[in-house]
Amino acid sequence: MMNQPYNTSEFNVGHSIFPGLNEQGGLVICGYEWGYSANDREIENDPVRNAAMQERLAAIQTFHTKGWDSPYDRRIHKWFAMFGHPLGESDGFSDFDKCVLQTNWCDDIGNHVTDYQKFLSEHNRSNFLSIMNEYRPALLIFMGIKQIEYMQDPTVKSSVEELFGPETSPLRFTRKDEFEGKKFRVAFQSFRDLSVIALPHPSGSMGLSDAYINLFAAEIGEQIAELKRAKGLLKLEEAR
Repeated sequence: MMNQPYNTSEFNVGHSIFPGLNEQGGLVICGYEWGYSANDREIENDPVRNAAMQERLAAIQTFHTKGWDSPYDRRIHKWFAMFGHPLGESDGFSDFDKCVLQTNWCDDIGNHVTDYQKFLSEHNRSNFLSIMNEYRPALLIFMGIKQIEYMQDPTVKSSVEELFGPETSPLRFTRKDEFEGKKFRVAFQSFRDLSVIALPHPSGSMGLSDAYINLFAAEIGEQIAELKRAKGLLKLEEAR
């Protein structure tokens, strides 16, 4: 339902598909569902701003260039810079930017999640698994810790293992107890052909600080670097 003019895909993804980059073996950023903020409603009801938005959406887009004026998108940009792999280079059209694909577990819209049972409904489970099947990411980053818990449901995990091979590193939840502020769980899991990271929701986790996420930057940054190595991008960066 969320297809846009620039997106020729039939799947629930947020921007353009780039052959050889996010088309297969890329990095998928997966949220809970598409947001619908007060700002979104204002744009929808303003003919001038809405026309400008539609014109922008009709162009080829990356996660960076599609617009990142929401708290969710801004924080993701900040975190990737902390991980040592900033988005937005080459005006947002670097090969790394083109490796990123944004989606959501649910193919619907909401301000906040109230019905967590819906994530394992046949419709939304199929939405998530069809995206995994079509784009076969090498790295999946959940923006919302509950999603990695949903993935352990036998009806989901068995399909993930069919797509990406057997689990090679079991689900691991971790916290940085040395941090003096509010602590949140971060999770890691690996399959033969897929690494999975689950982070707290960037804009929906009350009390979450960037300083806390930064404590995980080395481990997450290395997993992103591994993807870049597989795509041949790290050598290009080192040569510059």
